[in-house]
Parts: sequence; C-alpha cells; structure tokens
Amino acid sequence: MPLFGARPPLEDRERLWIEKMLTWCVDQFGREALEAEVLTPTPKFFPGTYKGTPEDILSVVDLVRAHLRIDPTEISVTLYDGLPPPQLPGTATGARNSVAGHYSIRGGVGRVSGVSGGGGVGIIAIALEDAPDPRRLVAVAAHELCHHKLLYQGIAAADDQDHEPLTDLATVFFGLGIFTANAAFSFSQGSHGWRRRQLGYINQPMFGYALARIAALRGERDPEWARYLETNPRGYFKQSARYLDKQLSS
Repeated sequence: MPLFGARPPLEDRERLWIEKMLTWCVDQFGREALEAEVLTPTPKFFPGTYKGTPEDILSVVDLVRAHLRIDPTEISVTLYDGLPPPQLPGTATGARNSVAGHYSIRGGVGRVSGVSGGGGVGIIAIALEDAPDPRRLVAVAAHELCHHKLLYQGIAAADDQDHEPLTDLATVFFGLGIFTANAAFSFSQGSHGWRRRQLGYINQPMFGYALARIAALRGERDPEWARYLETNPRGYFKQSARYLDKQLSS
C-alpha cells in the first residue's frame, strides 16, 4: 500500500477522460449494454478448434459481431496480407486504418466526417498476420466492429480527435476488454530476435482502470472474468480497483 493510500496507475487527465467517456457510453447505449456478459478466452464463448484458416477467422469475427448485436447484413469482412486494401469507390471518406485492421462504410456516410446518416455496408479488413493468435484476432475484430457501433448510425465521428481511443474504450464497455487489454502490448521472439508489438490506442494502465471502472459500475467487487487478464493488465486492474474501492468508501 503506498504511503498516502491507493493511487490509480494512470494520470488524472486519463482517469477523468475514461470516467467521462464511460458515462457517455452508458448514455448512448444504455445499461443493458453495460451489463452484458464479459467475454473470456474460454470454450463457452469460442467453441471448437481454431487452426487459423480463413473460415476460422471469419467464424471468430462473426462471434464477436453477434456479441455486439450487429446485424450481419450491415457488415462485410475481407482478409488481407500486407497493406490494407485501397479504399473502394463509393466508400465514405474518413475510413479508419487501425494498427491491424481497417474500417470503412460503403454506400452510406454514417457520421464519418461529422454528417449524420447511416445505411450502406460497414467494411472490415483484417490482416492475416493476426490469424495465428485467436486472442489477438478477437482484439482486432473487437476494435474494428466497435468502429462500426460508433460510426454506422452516426453516434460518433471518425474525425473526432479521440475517436480511436474511444473505440478502444468501447471494447471494454461492450465486454471485450479482456482481449484488447491483453493484446495492448506484447513481446514475441522470432528469427530476428525479440519483437515488441502494440495493438490499440490506449495503454494497459488505461485498460486496467477502464475495466475496474466497468466492474464498479456493474457492482462487481471481485469479478470472475478478471482472472483471465494477463499479468500486467491484471496488476493495473487490481490497483485501480483498490483506488475505486477507497473512493467509494470515503
């Protein structure tokens, strides 16, 4: 315990932004979305054997889509190797190139450049390099599909300064934060030595605080799902939970 009591693992401006935007998510999507089941890397949510085939990838994306209650007719998924595919004719401006994926809207504008709308098809492109790791694939699919949740009906605008961090935060709000928090930072060893990989736009301390804040909003003091967090995000989650518990009891 620090000398002056529990402290969150992030700066105050980051903490206040997370609190503000989670409240915004509740206002936009309702408490039912907040209280939806949190997905974990278990057969309960992802049954069957995963071998990284294109069919497996599409199946995982579809499971995430179903969890987010996105109409399948609104979404088209494509896989790519190397650079994302070029923007297609009729695709709305302001398409989002993420760390490991790409989202755009074809045949409708959503609110991509601040213009309310809807219709068309949300196009999600996912890099094949993420296929070998199903947990990372879920994180990528979660981020791209949360772009769709925010942009397709004009709830947010792609040219907002904090749109990408908000999309990461939305994955936590919609119960996919275990995967995005674990994938936010990783080391892997290859033929040329160790490789540092970062996925997403908020860091693991921010994910840890967001997950703890979600647990508090849901009235969960020691949620079962938190044990599926890897060492670093789990530590940030516990530190944040201690801070929030202290704040609520003071």
